[in-house]
Amino acid sequence: MVNVSVQSGVFDLSSNSVLTDSLIMMVDDEPIMIDLIQAFLEDAGYDNFLGQSDSVCAVELVTNRKPDVLLLDLVMPDVTGFMVLEALRGMEQTKHLPIIVLTSSSDGATKLKALELGATDFLAKPVDPSELVLRVRNILTVKAYQDQLIYLDVLTGLPNRKLFLERLASAIESTVKTDNQLSVIAIRLATFKAINDSFGPKVGDDVLNEASLRLQNCLSSMDMCGNFQSQDPTKIISKISGDEFSILLYEELSDEELSCIAERLIKAFEAPFIIDQHSLYITISLGIAMSPRDGNDADIVLKNASYAAHHSYDEMPGPLQFYSQEANLHLQERLQMQQDLKKAIKDNEFYLVFQPQVDAFTGTVKGAEALLRWARPDKAIISPAIFVPIAEQSGLMEEIGSWVLMNAFLQAAAWQQQAMNNVSISINVSSKQFRADGFVALVDKCLQDSKVRPESVVIEMTESLAMSDITKTNSILHQLKGLGLKVSVDDFGTGYSSLSYLKSFPLNELKIDKTFVDGLPDNKGDQAITSAIITMAKKLNFLVVAEGVENQEQADYLAIAGCDLFQGYHFARPLSVDAFKAYYDVHS
Repeated sequence: MVNVSVQSGVFDLSSNSVLTDSLIMMVDDEPIMIDLIQAFLEDAGYDNFLGQSDSVCAVELVTNRKPDVLLLDLVMPDVTGFMVLEALRGMEQTKHLPIIVLTSSSDGATKLKALELGATDFLAKPVDPSELVLRVRNILTVKAYQDQLIYLDVLTGLPNRKLFLERLASAIESTVKTDNQLSVIAIRLATFKAINDSFGPKVGDDVLNEASLRLQNCLSSMDMCGNFQSQDPTKIISKISGDEFSILLYEELSDEELSCIAERLIKAFEAPFIIDQHSLYITISLGIAMSPRDGNDADIVLKNASYAAHHSYDEMPGPLQFYSQEANLHLQERLQMQQDLKKAIKDNEFYLVFQPQVDAFTGTVKGAEALLRWARPDKAIISPAIFVPIAEQSGLMEEIGSWVLMNAFLQAAAWQQQAMNNVSISINVSSKQFRADGFVALVDKCLQDSKVRPESVVIEMTESLAMSDITKTNSILHQLKGLGLKVSVDDFGTGYSSLSYLKSFPLNELKIDKTFVDGLPDNKGDQAITSAIITMAKKLNFLVVAEGVENQEQADYLAIAGCDLFQGYHFARPLSVDAFKAYYDVHS
């Protein structure tokens, strides 16, 4: 891979880092000479230096390390500089490598032979430090400019097809060693040709530049798809043809995560392009190929991704295609689920069930966790484990979450009207819902509309959500407390809480995750963790709820340890409204 510095998609030739970050390699049979040259270069700021005194392995080292410039002695035993020069110029990957020959010879025949073999420049021994730095800088400056012409798209400043394929080939080589998987997304501007023909090449160029910016901005802001982490967009986006871009994702991502990323990219093109007072709608199609699943050669993987972007399968209409038929079937099921979810919201197919929370010593019902369920018209009950991730990834969870909040508040108010005043209701909120603008206002509206007593409502958030943005979390929690609600941290112990931050949060309770309850009362690790959580919570004056209690032995252990409330199948499964009322009547 070429060693270049890229800023905002273009080579910044005025930046010293373009030059000083370059790898300079030297082959000379005299180690003292190598040390001397390295010292000269480091004094000038060139710290990326590699010396080799054994000329026998010089060619292999050059091809493996890919230096930006090579300093080569001519007179060496076994393998001379002439032989190294001839070998390097005979290979495709090194035939244009800048090579500065170091020689103490001043005769014309030596220089002529070196030139004929492909030497770029000469330096006389003993080497003058200022002359060395000047030659190296000049050559690297020319190389950086040549790289700009060779590796970047002139219009957008993005890496071009050549650089993309080099990066992809290098990435595939790495995945072979690590047994990982990478992905390529090809993005085709399907309506570009028609726009270019209708409005002319200037508008077409502006469309391509705007498309490039939208792709970069979309990837820069993307942080919601599983393991996907934002990267420098100019390192992963390329313009590979007149109307096609590509994205190289080095992380191993699932089909669902890739679909999520692709859908965000599609959404980035929904708004019209405003160019020269024209409002232009750009239709895009995306194709996804993965390596090694869809090939282990850079050209083949890119070709397959591009093929998927250009062709739609009869059973898989839409702007997004996987190259793999199996993945497309999975995608089709996922897209159908999205459509069904949108319909479910409109047709009110969701409902709530309520799992009792009972006092650890008396067994009386003290609260309930509201849990979302979905019953399709065909009577099929879809597990939240299936539909909630899809709802979150497709941007539907905020609307569904709002429905859950309002209906849970209304149910809590109904219980109070039935004299069930000692029953609290716990509502788990998603990260996107919690951080959405207007979340606190929505909660306040639910309070006003339902007329429920605020102190009977507990807002639950996961530990990872609580710690993802400490400042914003603290602000939201204080606003919720200001409304009179209680706050709980769910799944406690599975995340990465800092106790210094935890003690500053205005919390009311901690819920011990089921994974730590499962091994009780025998597992020593679970004993230690649950005891530590309970002890810490008591010192902070938090209520402690144990989730997933499934037998009496677990309940007895947790009660002795100091747990306040139990929730789990040993006491009751999630119940309908009527069944919960009947359970309450028996256990109140």
